[in-house]
Amino acid sequence: MKKLKKINYAACWPYMAVVLFAAYLAYRQMRTGNIIIGSDTIFHFNRFYETEEQIRNGNFSWFMTLYGFNQSGRVINALYGPAFAYLNGLLLLVVGTWYRYQIITSFLVFVTGGVGMYRAVHRFKVRGSIAVLVTIIYMTIGWLPRWQSGSNFTGIGAALMPYGILVACDMFYDKEKPIHWIKLTILMTVALEVHLLTALMYMAFLVPAWLYAIIKREDKREILLNTLKAVLLTIFLTVNTLLPLYWMSKTNNLAPTATMRMLDNAVHLVHTTISFNPFMVRSSNLRARLTFWLAYVFIAQIIYAIWTRKESRVNVIVSLYGGFWLLLASRLVEWDRITNHLPALARFLQFPSRFVCIAYPLLLIGLGLSFEGILNCKKKWVRPAAYAALGLLTFTAADCLVVAVNHDAWVGYQHHVGKSHNTKFGEAAQKSKEITDARRQALAATNASTHAHDLQAFLDMTKKAIPDYLPVYKWDPEPDVPSHLYTYKWKQYYTMENSKITAAYRKSVMNHNRNVKVKAVKHGLKLTWKAKKGKHKQQLPVITYKQSKLTVNGRVLTKYKKNRVGAPTVPEKTKGTNTAYLEFQTPFWIKLAITVSLLGQFAAVIWGLLWRSGIFKKREEKKA
Repeated sequence: MKKLKKINYAACWPYMAVVLFAAYLAYRQMRTGNIIIGSDTIFHFNRFYETEEQIRNGNFSWFMTLYGFNQSGRVINALYGPAFAYLNGLLLLVVGTWYRYQIITSFLVFVTGGVGMYRAVHRFKVRGSIAVLVTIIYMTIGWLPRWQSGSNFTGIGAALMPYGILVACDMFYDKEKPIHWIKLTILMTVALEVHLLTALMYMAFLVPAWLYAIIKREDKREILLNTLKAVLLTIFLTVNTLLPLYWMSKTNNLAPTATMRMLDNAVHLVHTTISFNPFMVRSSNLRARLTFWLAYVFIAQIIYAIWTRKESRVNVIVSLYGGFWLLLASRLVEWDRITNHLPALARFLQFPSRFVCIAYPLLLIGLGLSFEGILNCKKKWVRPAAYAALGLLTFTAADCLVVAVNHDAWVGYQHHVGKSHNTKFGEAAQKSKEITDARRQALAATNASTHAHDLQAFLDMTKKAIPDYLPVYKWDPEPDVPSHLYTYKWKQYYTMENSKITAAYRKSVMNHNRNVKVKAVKHGLKLTWKAKKGKHKQQLPVITYKQSKLTVNGRVLTKYKKNRVGAPTVPEKTKGTNTAYLEFQTPFWIKLAITVSLLGQFAAVIWGLLWRSGIFKKREEKKA
């Protein structure tokens, strides 16, 4: 019998520390028995409910939604990480409830980000103990914890960001090897399949590293060849995401994402207040918030890196580059003036604070390098003092996050969500400040629904009119204003247009006539209603695109009235039951391209598993 290999505990303990800390953060929420309803929870839960029901019923529709988003037939997942949405739907099907899903995915996101960050810091030759402490800080700041508290997909992007640094490190350090095009392909494919903005942010690491490799290395031809391989293979593997997004954008006038005032969503400094009340959020370093003490740490880190530049050139580069992105994410940049010249940023980037996904990993790697240099000092008191300082910093960052998570978890939602009309308890709060019992009852019912296996119950209690990717058939003319007023008028114009789109969707789909019943059928939706008088017209609570096929009472309609977001108004029979079918017509070449791309992903995963198992090496050894 072969002897079992001894476990290398020295190599395993950092990963165990990351896993235990991630479990602790999930446990803090589990103690409350509540999920946290955040700003994007309802949107993404609808996406994953859609794929879960498609898998459960074996009724697949790549473009049109059949179960989620009020069974409106709108297109969402095809334009927003479809393959990843199906993975989440499969997980949701396995765990069975929204509560379990949020706990498990929060744990997985923390572990993914923590493991990636530890490997990135350790790749810069920082010892394990320092790397673990720095990693825990990363798990508690910026966007990474926002998946647990807000269901923001940028949190998943932050979890993936350190892996981009790892690939960039290979370009810097592995001077004898050409660019590893397989790693680059995996990195960009995963990013494009999960979060498009993350893939764009990867360029902040990869482009400078690639240019460095081109300038410094002699094997320029091989670098270019490997880069071309990575680009072509990535495009092939992500056709299922990129092609539908391009096709739908070209054939439909899709509603843009919400327009934000950039300056309001840039990083700003906040004070830390001390309180022993578990329901009082002291402060946090989440999203656009940065506590003064952590800002001072980053400033000190940059100064120290410059001061010791002769000892560690890498520390200077990493720290200054991270400081640049933090500056770009902050209110020190005149974002109002920038959006005056580039107004599209307010729609597509929305939050300058997203740049901290680039800044924080770099600054924390620099912090790890600085402490590594300090520990090399021969004075005996320096080592314990350095560990004490970094330990205190880590504990403070973790404590701020735990207090924030405790607050949101005990309440059950983020503060601004509690005032929203998109939830029943939010509506109760808006009607009167004195009505607290109704709000508590609605919140209790909402929390109870997250533990039930009826996944739709929670979505029915937290309806939200989300305009993203809706087809728009009517735009008011854009105002003609002087250039110095353009930003204000432009933002005001798009805000009003978004509000009109949202109102149209709410009226025609969410608050539609309950006489119309909607049911998912094979690859489409069936709508039925009864006409009492006949020869009238009925608005249907669904969304139609250029590719939609609408059949009413056995007749395919080519022309029919649509409202602002494509909800159709159709003629009825004289009397009795009326039936309509809504389908989404996808050209054969689109279906073929998506199928081939998905098969390519499946083949790549199988190949990767076989390669990791060592089968290919064993065959080569036998041949030799």
